Amino acid sequence: MPKVANLLENLGQRIASYRVSRNLKQAELASSAGLDRTTISRLENGKATLDTLARVLVALEIEQRLPNIVPDPNLNPLDPLEAKGRQRQRVRDKTKQDEETPWAWGDDA
Repeated sequence: MPKVANLLENLGQRIASYRVSRNLKQAELASSAGLDRTTISRLENGKATLDTLARVLVALEIEQRLPNIVPDPNLNPLDPLEAKGRQRQRVRDKTKQDEETPWAWGDDA
């Protein structure tokens, strides 16, 4: 099974388990989320959209967890030293040295 499909299936199973732990039927959750029961079933089987996921999280009152899926790009321990208040705008190309020599503990800087 492809990695993405496996990830979505696991997420759907977790949502289904959470719904059951709250003693909610698919039809009840669907009604709360403004969706059809079959859409909830598709989500729980790993086949849904981000819109569906967001609506279900709001209906389950756990939408505050959604932003935690992707870390805040502004949180980097080195940023205060490098940027001094400026937001990063570009990605730097890897140098030949970065590609050839992987870093390891004990390397001299």
